[in-house]
Amino acid sequence: MAKKSTKNKLTNAAKPEPKKSELDTLNLADGKVHTDPDIDKVKKLEEILGIKKMNPFGTSNIDIFKEKLNEMTIVDLQHMCEKVGIFASGSRQQIKEKLLREFKSTNKGTISMLVQNPSLVLDPNNPKHLKTLKILREI
Repeated sequence: MAKKSTKNKLTNAAKPEPKKSELDTLNLADGKVHTDPDIDKVKKLEEILGIKKMNPFGTSNIDIFKEKLNEMTIVDLQHMCEKVGIFASGSRQQIKEKLLREFKSTNKGTISMLVQNPSLVLDPNNPKHLKTLKILREI
């Protein structure tokens, strides 16, 4: 019987390994969705500029807002609806869709408004401004 196990070892070693697909190479063990580095830069910039205080959605970037919605519980979504001023009824998915519609309609045309504003002067001696300048140079 020892000979049979030796033959099995040899036949297994001779077989080529099957090709791994992209799905096999993904690391899903941590359960986190790894974001784009540009999104991280936008988050940092919005934090420095204080967008969370000015915008009821907490961001002006739709990708960041979608990510934020996915992390929220239904109670958090209802509080967001109350904060924004829309009626929070329906399922979790329906509330998310309402919030997305409101986000898109609220932020419609913000690019043209930003272009009309005078440019912001950043002082490199100010530590917060220095962080902003570093992030803007990386983008």
